[in-house]
Amino acid sequence: MRASPLNIAIALGVLGIIAAQILFGQPYAALFIAFAVVLTLGLQRGQEREQPRPVEDPAELRRSRREIVGAFEIERRRIERDLHDGAQQYLVAATMKMGEASLALDPHSPEAHMLSAAQEDAGRAMKALRETVHGIHPQVLTDMGLEAAVRDLAGRFDGVEVRCPYRLPSLPSGITASGYFFVSEALTNATKYGGPAVVLLAADSSLHITVTDRGPGGAVIRPGHGLSGMRERLAAFGGSLDVSSPQGGPTELRARMPLLLNVGESGYVCD
Repeated sequence: MRASPLNIAIALGVLGIIAAQILFGQPYAALFIAFAVVLTLGLQRGQEREQPRPVEDPAELRRSRREIVGAFEIERRRIERDLHDGAQQYLVAATMKMGEASLALDPHSPEAHMLSAAQEDAGRAMKALRETVHGIHPQVLTDMGLEAAVRDLAGRFDGVEVRCPYRLPSLPSGITASGYFFVSEALTNATKYGGPAVVLLAADSSLHITVTDRGPGGAVIRPGHGLSGMRERLAAFGGSLDVSSPQGGPTELRARMPLLLNVGESGYVCD
């Protein structure tokens, strides 16, 4: 078994202390002791610095990040199901009861007018809830994929152009959803501050999404604000967000999301 530099230093230090005590007496031995201690500590720190850091298995890293993305997607679908099966059903039942109650009232009475206004409010609440449920996980995302879902989303905004030069590879559902909601949030910000925008979709070993608007610029990532939250959500599974927004514009948000594909899956790129 090969001795380490630290073990050699300790052995030499002990021998030096013994020799000093024999040859020179106790006063000189103290100097050798101090020297041996300093040498030993120095070699120990050097050895600690030279210890190689454990290399994380790429497959295990992909698996753990994919679990994070999957957990996000499971939670989104749970919220969608709860809204659809819970709150939406209660609103439907309340609207039906108000309709039945209105039949027993004089249509020109104040009570009838108030009940009619309540029905209209419930109808608007139902519409808003359906839009919320659709936004949590749009069906087109499941049926047609990311490009089609982003094009459908862009149609709800004014002046948004979607470019996808090459067909996107097969993506895990969690990555698809993360890309979709990144575009949704970026376009919402562009509508508030930047106006018309261009969305660029591309993929290699990662999904790359760039959203560029023609606004006045000046956007920065500040803790606790929208862009910071977007970056943290991407970083949770190995993604990143870069922002370029000089004064005068344009503002460009560049998101990178690792595909997290396993060996043998469509779109897999070798490490």
